Amino acid sequence: AAAAQHIARLAASRGTSAATASARAHSAARHPVRLLAKPRSARPSAFAADEIGAAGDEEVNLKDVTRKLVDCRKRKAASNAVDLLVSLGRAGIEPDLLASTTCLGACVAAGKMDLALKVFEEVFDKRVVEPDEVVFTELIRGYLASSPPSWTRAMNTLDRMEAFDVTPGALSYNILLAKCADDNELERAEDIVDRMADEGVEPDRFTMEAVKKRRSIRSYAKKVLMM
Repeated sequence: AAAAQHIARLAASRGTSAATASARAHSAARHPVRLLAKPRSARPSAFAADEIGAAGDEEVNLKDVTRKLVDCRKRKAASNAVDLLVSLGRAGIEPDLLASTTCLGACVAAGKMDLALKVFEEVFDKRVVEPDEVVFTELIRGYLASSPPSWTRAMNTLDRMEAFDVTPGALSYNILLAKCADDNELERAEDIVDRMADEGVEPDRFTMEAVKKRRSIRSYAKKVLMM
């Protein structure tokens, strides 16, 4: 019953029809599916069987699914990406960090942040796969790509990394600074640079590249981070 409810919620988030969701929920109730061969958490994942190829689960493998996920990201095919990740669970194959991150990235690229957050919740928040900094930067990119940019959510995501034992590095801050440069937000950029300095985050070769279009931001970053 719980699996059926999870499938219905996931289907709704992807715009699946009520009839299709009901059919998938009934199937999930009869054939419960886990993403992991061995559970790591007491909290069950909401991902269960969705759309699996007619050839059968035995032909599903992580390498092929990951390759298809990369293609989904390029095409911004969020729903297809989720279906592929779900197929691993149906086959009893443990998803790895690359496959899970690419699925989340496809959702972000498609502008479907609600679905991206669902993927994060079910895969990373429930520790099916342990996230790294790249996972969080995908969400940050999504928030900053919205109109208007959701800076509060982006910064909250930066703060949230600590709860997962992930330390924000230059990768995360470069994305934030690049957005400041794009929108010519000097004051916000200065706050971000100050935070980098306070937390001992070393700039990398891409940091100055991120702010190259704004001389004022670039000058401040050089002064504070490269003393």
